Order: sequence, then structure tokens, then C-alpha cells
Amino acid sequence: MLKRIAVSAVILCLPVFFAHSQAAQDFTGRVFDAQSKRGVENLEIRLRPPTASNLPTLMGYTNQNGEFRFSAVSSSRYLLEVSQGPYPLYRHEVDLSQTHNLEIPIERR
Repeated sequence: MLKRIAVSAVILCLPVFFAHSQAAQDFTGRVFDAQSKRGVENLEIRLRPPTASNLPTLMGYTNQNGEFRFSAVSSSRYLLEVSQGPYPLYRHEVDLSQTHNLEIPIERR
């Protein structure tokens, strides 16, 4: 009897566990030169949530390989912006419930 109650409790909690695990996940990516395929370092990466949400704007930078990582990001739509100082290089809407990694080629001028 006690075993059935424990199994039932685990089964009832599974949807809550899976909903929570999908709610916040890591989002990674790489920004690279479209011609040379080399990663571009020290670019500013911003994830802007919809204006109607109460989620914060997240900011980070690419490493020496052009890689970036945001940890425990809410699964939502964001505007992803890549810039070098005041110069925008890339803007695109991403749905983090669908995408967890993004490769971003940029044209260097």
C-alpha cells in the first residue's frame, strides 16, 4: 500500500518536474566570420525579452572562439542582438523553447 502511494506521488510530480526543467535552460551559441569561419571574440550579446514580460535583458560577451553562454534562461522569445561597441552586427528573434544553440555568421567590413 505504501509503495503504491509513493509510486503515485512520483507519477503525479513528473509533469511538474518536466515543466520546470523546460522553463529555464542554457542557451549557447557561436559568432563567426562568414568567410574565414573563425570565431569573433569580445562581441556583446544581448537577449531582450518581449516588452510585455517581466523578464530581464541578459548581456554577455563572446570568448576567444566566438562562443557565448547564458545559463538558466526562461523558455521564451527573445530578440538576440550582437554588436561590436555601438555598431550592430546581427539582430534576430529566437524562440528558446525551440532553440538552445545558435551559429551566427557575420560579415566583417
